[in-house]
Amino acid sequence: MNDKELEKELLQLKYHITMPGQVADELTEACLENRHEKRRPGHHPSRYRKLCTAAAAILLCLCAVGSTSFAYNTYQEKQLAVFMNPELTQAQIESLGSELAEIADVSACQYISGDEAWAEFKAAYFSDSPEAEALADGFTENPLADSFNYKVSVRLGADTEAVRKQIESLPGVRKITTVREAKQEMQDRN
Repeated sequence: MNDKELEKELLQLKYHITMPGQVADELTEACLENRHEKRRPGHHPSRYRKLCTAAAAILLCLCAVGSTSFAYNTYQEKQLAVFMNPELTQAQIESLGSELAEIADVSACQYISGDEAWAEFKAAYFSDSPEAEALADGFTENPLADSFNYKVSVRLGADTEAVRKQIESLPGVRKITTVREAKQEMQDRN
């Protein structure tokens, strides 16, 4: 493999592995420097050194992939959607939002109206083709009008279940779900 091909392959690997940019740059630079390093006649790096370098690179990749997966799962579990009873007035919805924001382990609380929920749903599921968009435009009323909710972010390190129990005790809360639970619910329906 020539130097250009090696550099291209390293750059492709770097962009497909999720790790801090500085670590990826240093790893690429170190690999390329070792390749260009002048060798003394008759001197070859030991097989042990090559194996250690390869093992360290593989370990780094596994750690990066594993930590990214852990972070993704943690993030998913820390985002809650809090749906409310459709009979609530706007004042009651705003009051509930204030109560949610005051919970100690809640780091953010954002209101999602029924119209915003419908717009997000259309963008995610009806933007594949003109036929799908026409189907979505065929609705005369918003089918998700009662799907207004609060997107609640729970602090990392907090007990999400304890936060859920606090939220469940608030008047007007109809349902609490995570992204994972919503996906599972959709799969169960199909």
